[in-house]
Amino acid sequence: MTRSWPRIRSRVAAILLAAVVLVLFGASPAWAHSGLERSDPPNGGVISVGRTTLTLWFTEAISEDASTFELRTADGERVAASASVSEADDGGIVRIQTQPLAKATYLLDWKVLATDDGHTSNGTMYFGVGTRPAGVASAADGLPDLPGLLIRWIDLSAIILCIGAFAVSGRVLGSTDETGMAPRRRARFIGALAAGVAVVTGALTPFLLTQPGGGSLGDWFDATWATLTGTPWGYLWSGREIALVITAVALYRAARSPRAGGQLRSAVIALVAVVGLESWAGHASTLPRGSVLAVLAAASHLVAAGVWAGGLAVLALCLSPLLHRNRETRRSILASAWRAFSPMAAIATVVLVATGLYEAGLHVPDLSFVASTVYGAVVAGKLVLVVVALVLGGINTLLVNPRLAARVGRILGRSGGWAPVPPRRFAVIVGAEVLVLVLAVGAAGLLTSVPTAREVASATKETTLHTATVDGLFVTLEQVAAGPDRSRLIVRSRSIVKLEAEPVSDVTVTLAGPTGTTGGVVLERIEPGRFEAETAQPASGDWSATVALDRDGFPTAVTRVDWTVAVAGPADVRPLEMVTSVLAVLLLGALLGAVYFVRRRRPAAVAVSLHPVRASENSGSKR
Repeated sequence: MTRSWPRIRSRVAAILLAAVVLVLFGASPAWAHSGLERSDPPNGGVISVGRTTLTLWFTEAISEDASTFELRTADGERVAASASVSEADDGGIVRIQTQPLAKATYLLDWKVLATDDGHTSNGTMYFGVGTRPAGVASAADGLPDLPGLLIRWIDLSAIILCIGAFAVSGRVLGSTDETGMAPRRRARFIGALAAGVAVVTGALTPFLLTQPGGGSLGDWFDATWATLTGTPWGYLWSGREIALVITAVALYRAARSPRAGGQLRSAVIALVAVVGLESWAGHASTLPRGSVLAVLAAASHLVAAGVWAGGLAVLALCLSPLLHRNRETRRSILASAWRAFSPMAAIATVVLVATGLYEAGLHVPDLSFVASTVYGAVVAGKLVLVVVALVLGGINTLLVNPRLAARVGRILGRSGGWAPVPPRRFAVIVGAEVLVLVLAVGAAGLLTSVPTAREVASATKETTLHTATVDGLFVTLEQVAAGPDRSRLIVRSRSIVKLEAEPVSDVTVTLAGPTGTTGGVVLERIEPGRFEAETAQPASGDWSATVALDRDGFPTAVTRVDWTVAVAGPADVRPLEMVTSVLAVLLLGALLGAVYFVRRRRPAAVAVSLHPVRASENSGSKR
């Protein structure tokens, strides 16, 4: 039985890793952060007294159980309302039924949970009934709720700490041979504790996302359960929790066992699953193209942050007790550990900066969004924190590498024995670097909790209306993106003559373009005068739509509208994305070149150092 357990554990770990690969490369990417695309009445609009139905269109499918809608007057009086998510548009249309509305200004507060990426969006819509409203509001591009932000900060910090425990528990802490296994075991205990904390914060996250504005505790639990078991994000998050539990158990067993090889392998595989699922459940999966590459970049970014920030924190926690007990060997312990850690941290730093640049280019359309969106501003703030941490890390490296410090001193024209700061300040500089990196992790947590600048731009993008007049009807056709390869056709019609005899009951659209003719697309009646249907994304080129409108007792009214779909491909690549992608490739190329150069020089250096030894041995033998 004891012999079969490692085999069973390895099989479970392999199955878990295979599941992650299937999720990463087999799942369809999500479309966007769920934002309010349009509404009836429109934001800032006016409707007649007695209206009982409000309709909201969101850019992504939302969870009905985890979304809330609250209607109130400008004076703060709540108005009874019930919301239901329509099956049309894959769950992105919400209809709200109210009592007949009296003359007043109303505010509709909404908070929705996207079913694909698990992100929440909220905002307020103003409208007037029989009077023009005093103001206009839109989807909130502000900070998320403080409890959710703190939980996300702790959750991300715990995962980074767990990765750091792996990074330093091998060769880095093993370089201090005279101290034995105590620091390694302490690092593994820290990793197990961090994984356990991530399990707890991960379990709390769905409850915070589905926190209702009202209702009972039972409704809250029901909404959370429905989110976890009925949405793509819920499946990813549940898998992440299972992988974290395996990581925590395996690391704990590795810390207590003198032979930890099997447990460490299981923990590594489970942690790879955690990183993969965490990355796929984030912003990378919402891109309309290149999601797999973006997920790999996000995963590499998280691992690099764990090696640098998490490794530094774990190293400080593991060596601090040791330094207090062995003051006479303090300098040698610090030198050996930090010299072993510095190359690893340097590689991780380059990967972190390169992948961070690449992700910024994907999620920020241009520099104007840095000042106009929360996401852009936080990206800029995180960049500043990383630069400060790099400076502090460079100072630490010079303090523990006197030869390198002497070379830098000669370049700067300083005398021998130069150091950037007094060596006794080493602990203070390390503490400052850890603090700055903790703030950077907090910024990363905020970035994963708010819509990206690209998502904000997509949700607020205006589309072109194509209009025509036929048989006393004013007809508009609108084509909007509904996914990476899907498009939504929206036809509106209204009579331009008084005393309309019959409203439009059915609408059929036939598309003709560069790729041929699409058969009649039957649109669904969403509300009086509005019809919608999804179809494949039109290819680039000139298109025409033949719109047929049916009314009871009247001949079919047929009209044609034309439009041009912009050429896709290189023209769609944003300048900022091109610049950041090129910089990322150059940084990674320089890193590979540096690693190759160092590996080529190392054997030569070893051969040179061994040659005098052989010479002395030969001379000794002659004597």
